[in-house]
Amino acid sequence: MPRWIVDRSTGELVPAEEYYAGKAKARMHVISDVMEPVRSMADGKTYDSKSRYRAELRGRGYIEVGNEWVGTKRPEMPDVTADLTRNYER
Repeated sequence: MPRWIVDRSTGELVPAEEYYAGKAKARMHVISDVMEPVRSMADGKTYDSKSRYRAELRGRGYIEVGNEWVGTKRPEMPDVTADLTRNYER
C-alpha cells in the first residue's frame, strides 16, 4: 500500500516517492568556483574565481582567513550546571 503525503506548497496528496524525489532535487548543493568580484589586498587585482584568487594568495605566501577552526578540537564550553540549578531553585 503506497504512502501519501500532503504537499504543503499545493495542499494536495501526493505519493511519498514522488514527494521525496522532488525534495532530493531541491537539496542538491553545488560548489562553484565563481564568486562576486573582489579586489585582492595582496596585489590590487580583481578576481571572480575562487581558485585563481586562492592560488595567487598561496603563491605570495599568504593564507586566506575565514571562519574555520584552528586546531583539532572545538573550544571548551564553560560548565553552566551550577547557574542553571541556582536559577531553577528560586
